[in-house]
Amino acid sequence: MKKIFLALFILGALPFQSNAQQWLTIKGGGGISMVPGYGGTLPGVSINSGIGYKHQISKRLILEGDILLDTRAVSYETGVYDANDKMVYFEGASQYIQVPLTAQLIIPFKKKQLIPYRIGQPKSFFFIEGGPYFSYGTSVSTYNDPDIIALWGASDAFTADDLTPRNIDVGVTGGFGLNFSIREGKSRLVVGTRANYGMLNMFTDDRLGTASNFSAVGYLALDLRLTKRNHIKHRW
Repeated sequence: MKKIFLALFILGALPFQSNAQQWLTIKGGGGISMVPGYGGTLPGVSINSGIGYKHQISKRLILEGDILLDTRAVSYETGVYDANDKMVYFEGASQYIQVPLTAQLIIPFKKKQLIPYRIGQPKSFFFIEGGPYFSYGTSVSTYNDPDIIALWGASDAFTADDLTPRNIDVGVTGGFGLNFSIREGKSRLVVGTRANYGMLNMFTDDRLGTASNFSAVGYLALDLRLTKRNHIKHRW
């Protein structure tokens, strides 16, 4: 939780820098969720939505921080078959509060819109982005394979804490998209996609296996301008 509060403090402090364009962004979207490293799983649905803050620090670079509700569903094979000889799956569903911090590289369609020492926002531009993320799981579920547990013999080989999945995830996010000016530049519409890869094992005990969080989502976002300036002076 301390990391979440630190991220919120950083996001809250950024608007006090006066020499930049700033936006409040509202976004939502969905895609697929997977569990790399753990065999016998089927991809599920990932839904990602929330709010964020964008801060332009140079004519080509924007920093963004988001607070997102990240919901994921993945099906795990149980090794058990029903009366119709079909595999029975454990439906795992997890929900995280995700805080990604990304840097966006602006690639304008018309380069002449970037004037030295004085810039306005291009009417449209392509961007690529990347950075770290931190997630706190409010509800996390994984499948504890009884065959794997049985390999360790004694019935008390695993405690309740050992069988409880990790509720903290740290990873990297990356993506790209298109950004369009609307309402005479007062707002911007963003169409983008992101991939999120977790670096931590979802199982707290490595004896249960290895599983990482992964999702690929598409999203729509609306950027609301927080500053009225049409141009920003920078000394690069």
